[in-house]
Amino acid sequence: MHIAPLLAALILLLVVGELVRRRRLREEFSWMWILAAGGALVLSLSARSRELLGKLLGTGDDTHTSVIAVALLFLAGICLDLSSKVSRLAGGQKTIAQDLSRLRKEVRDLRRDEEAS
Repeated sequence: MHIAPLLAALILLLVVGELVRRRRLREEFSWMWILAAGGALVLSLSARSRELLGKLLGTGDDTHTSVIAVALLFLAGICLDLSSKVSRLAGGQKTIAQDLSRLRKEVRDLRRDEEAS
């Protein structure tokens, strides 16, 4: 059992819980971090799980390499998830800007009509 990764996983779980409680982290994002902390917890408690992970990833006996590979996959997943959310938000922002532009034109037209009468 490795103490430092165990403590890091437990601290991460506590921090995520506190951030969700204070509404500083949305629940939709918290599951990724809880999954990561849970995985780190399992890997820190069991040498067998690290060996199995190494065999599954084909990294051989070097358990550190397999843990790093999983961490990189996790970070890539987070980047992909956040990129899709940013893309969706950018599309929404474009729609809002277009709607605002139309509304401004309508207000100008109404003011012009009001001044003309």
